[in-house]
Amino acid sequence: MKFDQIDLKILNALQADARISNARLAEKVALSESACLSRVKKLQAQRWIAGFAADINLTKLRHVHFLVNVSLISQDPKVNRDFKQAIGAMPQVIRCYKISGEYDYILEFLCVDAAQFNRLSEGLLEQDLGIEKMHSQLVIEDTKPFQGLPLDELFELDED
Repeated sequence: MKFDQIDLKILNALQADARISNARLAEKVALSESACLSRVKKLQAQRWIAGFAADINLTKLRHVHFLVNVSLISQDPKVNRDFKQAIGAMPQVIRCYKISGEYDYILEFLCVDAAQFNRLSEGLLEQDLGIEKMHSQLVIEDTKPFQGLPLDELFELDED
């Protein structure tokens, strides 16, 4: 399937409202309902659409949010693998990015309180994961919540 402007419109519409009905989606992208459903299924099959999830209002939950920069003692594949495995087993780590620069990773933690975060970060340091240093920052305010991917900017479509 060649990716085109209609597919981009479908992705933008689903990103804005994943619960949109197929009839309404078809209307928005100017397709018949059957053609629209077929396109959505193809986008799912090709993993353009990885899944659908509820956007939980975090302000309703008791939480503290930390960003943590981590440096490892080496770039040895085993050190990185062990670190990623340990982080992967922690549900409080909601994101982990391998980065360039002074630090090797940025972790995003959501915890019920600072004491839980302290226990978890100390637990990481106590494991033999090759962590050289950790630098933690408390998130005070989410000044720009995630509002979707800038799909129009990220896709270069052929104008054929």
